Amino acid sequence: MAPSYSGVWNISTQYQYRTGWPFDANLGSKALTAIGYDDTNSAYSNVVERFIFESAGNSTDFGDLSVARSELAGFGNDTRALFASGYTGSNSDVIDFMVYASAGNATDFGDLASAQRRNPFGAANNVRGVFGAGNSSGSIYYVTIASAGNTTDFGSSTEQKSHRSQGMVGSTTRGIYAGGSALTDVIDYFTIASAGNSIDFGNLTATKYEISGMSSSTRGVFAGGRIDGEDTNVIEYITIASAGNASDFGDLLSSTGRGASGASSSTKGAIIGGGTGGGGSNVIQTITIASTGNASDFGDLSLEAVYGASASDAQAGVQNESYFAPAAIGLYAGGHPYQTAIVYLNIATDGELGLFGDLTVGRSSNVNGTMSSTTRGLFAGGNDGSSHLNVIDFVSFSTKGKATDFGNLTTTNIDGACFSSSTRGVVAGGDRVGDGSSSDIVDYVTIASAGNATDFGDMTTATQQHGSTSNTTRGLVAGGTTAGGLTNTIEYFTIASTGDATDFGDLTEARRVTPAGVSSSTRAVFAAGLASSASNVMDYVTIGSTGNATDFGDLTVVGYYHAALSDKTTGLYTAIGTGGTGIAIDKITIASTGNATDWGDNLHSHYAAASASNSHGGIA
Repeated sequence: MAPSYSGVWNISTQYQYRTGWPFDANLGSKALTAIGYDDTNSAYSNVVERFIFESAGNSTDFGDLSVARSELAGFGNDTRALFASGYTGSNSDVIDFMVYASAGNATDFGDLASAQRRNPFGAANNVRGVFGAGNSSGSIYYVTIASAGNTTDFGSSTEQKSHRSQGMVGSTTRGIYAGGSALTDVIDYFTIASAGNSIDFGNLTATKYEISGMSSSTRGVFAGGRIDGEDTNVIEYITIASAGNASDFGDLLSSTGRGASGASSSTKGAIIGGGTGGGGSNVIQTITIASTGNASDFGDLSLEAVYGASASDAQAGVQNESYFAPAAIGLYAGGHPYQTAIVYLNIATDGELGLFGDLTVGRSSNVNGTMSSTTRGLFAGGNDGSSHLNVIDFVSFSTKGKATDFGNLTTTNIDGACFSSSTRGVVAGGDRVGDGSSSDIVDYVTIASAGNATDFGDMTTATQQHGSTSNTTRGLVAGGTTAGGLTNTIEYFTIASTGDATDFGDLTEARRVTPAGVSSSTRAVFAAGLASSASNVMDYVTIGSTGNATDFGDLTVVGYYHAALSDKTTGLYTAIGTGGTGIAIDKITIASTGNATDWGDNLHSHYAAASASNSHGGIA
C-alpha cells in the first residue's frame, strides 16, 4: 500500500512507513553557522547557514551578519544565537544576534569592551553568555542573552592564549574551553552564574589550537585542530562535572578540523567546515557524544568555511531546567564581590535551583529582606564597588533575564532592611549618606507600579545592618547597629498605613549584619548575624502580638550577612561562614522549632545579597 498522509492509519502501518513521513524542520534541533572566512571566494563572509541535527543533509541560507568577518565567537541560548568579535581587516567589537525561529539578517546586540579576534571561546546557559580570551588576551566577558547590551567583565583565563576551542562546551552551570596558541594543552572551566577567574580543569591529550568543541549535558568533546603547525584529526572527550584530563574519542573523517566550529544537540555533535591543509572545507561531520568512535559525514555547507562560529538551540547547557518556573520561587540577587547574578530556587524542593538573570548593576550590601508580590520581585540599594546606590530593580518571577529599572529610593542606601505585603514594599534604615552612620528614614513603593519611593515614616532609632520580615499587615525590623552600638530591639510597622515604627520587643541577643528574617502568616524567625562574635542563633516571635523573642534553634553554620527567603512554610538561609564564603543553604520549617537542616548548595556565595519570594508571609 502506498503511503497516504491524508488518511488515518493504524499503528502498525504508521510504523511500517515511518521513514517516509515528512520532517518539519521547524521542530528540529537547529544549528546556525557563521561561515567566517569564505575560502571558496577568498573573502571574509557575512553568510549564516542553518542545518537540522535530526535531518542529515546540506545546510541552507539563514541570513547575514551585520559585518562580514572571520575568527569570531558563537554562543547563545535556546532562542537566540550570538556572534561576537572577529576580523575583517581589523579587529571587531561587534555583537550580533539572530533568532533561531526566524530566518533573516542579524540584529545589533551591543559591543565588546574592546575589539577582539582569533576565535575567542563561547559558552552559555539559557540566561548568560560568557566568552573571551581572544587576541592572546586573558579577558573574559559576559552578557545577559535575552537583553541586548554591551559586555560586562567576568574575569580572566588561566593563560593568555588565543584560538581557543570553538563551540559551546558545558552544562547549565559550567563552561569549559581548551587549547590555544602559542601551543597549550590546558583545559579551563568557570561557573557561569558566578563572575570570576577560570580554574584549571585538566589537560588535552596534546598541545593544540584551532579546535572545535561540543557537548551533551555530561560530556564535552574537542575535535581536530593543529599540533606543531600540522593538522590533526584526533577527537577527545572529558566529563564536564569531574575535573580531569581528556581521553581519546575517535577520529575525524580527515584532517579537516583546523579552524572548524562546533555545534551540539542534546545527543549529537557537529564539526563544521575547517581547514584541509592550506584550504577550507564545506564538510559537516557528526558524532554521537555519549559513545566513542569516528565521525561520519552529515552534509555540506554551501561554501568552504574556516574560522567561523556556530551555536545551537538544542545544546544541553542552554535548556531550561525542568522545574522552572517553580510554584514557590525564591531569588537571591547580587552580593559580594559586586555580582549581578540572580539565582532562583524551588523553595519547596531541596536542591532545585538555577541561574535566573542579572541585576542592572552588580552590587553587594543590598537592602536585605523580601520586597515582592506574587508576580514581581524588587531589589534596592547596595554598593557597586565605587559608590552607594539608590537604584531599585524589578523582575517578573515567571521570566528569566535581566532586571528592569523600577525607580529610585529617596536616598542612596546600603545595609538597609525591607519587607512587604503583596502590594506595598517598605525600605527601612540603612547607611543613607555613605559615611557609615545609621539612618531612621523609611521609604515605600507600590510594587505593581514602577516609580520612585515615597517617605513612609521613621524608625524608633536610626539603624543599619538589621534584619526584617513581615506578614500581610505588619513588617518587623530586628537588631542591627545604632549610634550606641549593637541593638536587640524589634520594632514593627503597619504596612498599609504610613507612619513611624512601634516597639515590639527584643531579640534573645543583640546582633547585626544581619539577623535575616523569614516568616509565615503568623510567625517570624530571625537567624544568625554578628554579636560579640558570629552567631548561628535563631529566634522567633508571633507577628500579631508583641513581646520578646524565643529561642528557635541553630543554623548549621556560624556566620553573618546571610540572605533569607521563605514560602510561609519553609525558610531558607544562605549559610555564609565567618569569612564571608560558603554556598550551603540551610532550611527550617517555620511553624516548628529546632535546628536547621541542609537544603543543598547555591551556585555561588551570596554574601551580602538581596532576596525575594513569590509566596512569603506578607502575601495573602
